[in-house]
Amino acid sequence: MIARVFGLFLLAWAWWAIPWTALAQEWGHTDIQWQVLGRGLSFTRVEVLRDEETVETLAVVKIDPAANAFRVFHHRPQDIAAWQQELKAVVVFNASYYSQDGQPVGLIITDGKPLGPPRNPKMRGMFVAEPKGMSPDLPRATILDLALTPIIPQKLPWTQGVQSFPLLLDAKQRIRVRQTDKTAHRTVIATDRHGNILVFNTHSAYFTLYDLAWFLKESAFEIDTALNLDGGREAQLIIKTKDFEYSSANSLGTQLGTLLDHKQYELPTVLAVFPR
Repeated sequence: MIARVFGLFLLAWAWWAIPWTALAQEWGHTDIQWQVLGRGLSFTRVEVLRDEETVETLAVVKIDPAANAFRVFHHRPQDIAAWQQELKAVVVFNASYYSQDGQPVGLIITDGKPLGPPRNPKMRGMFVAEPKGMSPDLPRATILDLALTPIIPQKLPWTQGVQSFPLLLDAKQRIRVRQTDKTAHRTVIATDRHGNILVFNTHSAYFTLYDLAWFLKESAFEIDTALNLDGGREAQLIIKTKDFEYSSANSLGTQLGTLLDHKQYELPTVLAVFPR
């Protein structure tokens, strides 16, 4: 009788374990080969594999906040190439969601000045950077889980910040987004287990948010926390150093002149990276 019960237990365990094991093992990617662009700044592109088939390409920037500073900018919408030319930043990428009139729908902090609604219950995470006085007790850049950290803009100890949603992965490696069928171009900002900030930008519109969360969780990028930024046409990334240039697929679309509606690719808010 004991053997029979034990056998049934093993059978039930196997029945539950197979789908989860398959789910955990179906994602993969090509080798990570970092190209150094500057002090504390690296870039790579990886092919995303699902069931050993290439399904997507990811551009990834790794940023050490000890060597690079983050700033949030907001003004009249313009394309990302114009933002880079204006700011002379080495890396520029899209921030969070905005309304039809170009105003942020979640709180942003630019040089200590709060813009947008101080509280939007849809926001799930906040990227923050550049603590006031560069306190040794605060990380120079990190992601706050808004379910655990209520935000009072006037008391926020960082001078730069962007709220967004959803939080794809929290610090306990829990996926914080539901499964849907909606796919789009994506930009994600993440922290890794070594204190770096990683920016992911997809080449095409393959990923759902749920699938992207699973991929990041199972990847070799050692992700700690991951926050989704605006997606679709707005998911843009541009890099420009003395010896290296990169523009994401969406930002390249803005250079096609009359073939596309230029304004569809303009951004009112961006995050920019500068060497310290």
